[in-house]
Amino acid sequence: MSDLVVKCPVRLTESNRDDLRLLYADLRDHYTRRDARNGTRTALHFLWSGKLDEELFGATFADQRHVFAGTRPVLNSAKNPEGLQETNRWLSAPAQQSGASLRT
Repeated sequence: MSDLVVKCPVRLTESNRDDLRLLYADLRDHYTRRDARNGTRTALHFLWSGKLDEELFGATFADQRHVFAGTRPVLNSAKNPEGLQETNRWLSAPAQQSGASLRT
């Protein structure tokens, strides 16, 4: 089974961290149900915009690790001023039954 990738554009601020935790849980639950029903595997790719405060990003990254807890591959990327994406953090679920890596 190949991974499907869903791109999630998002902006991180101090005031939306609680909302993001709820979003992570909603995404986890939705894609867990959908993947079980459809026989698919969905990876989530968060595309962060705006200036990323290192401390705040570290905190929301910890939130992601807690909420997703290896349920699926999760990738985080940030756009730099030139519009390019810089991949900076991976969360990965356990290896597939075939032993294939989930990091694509």
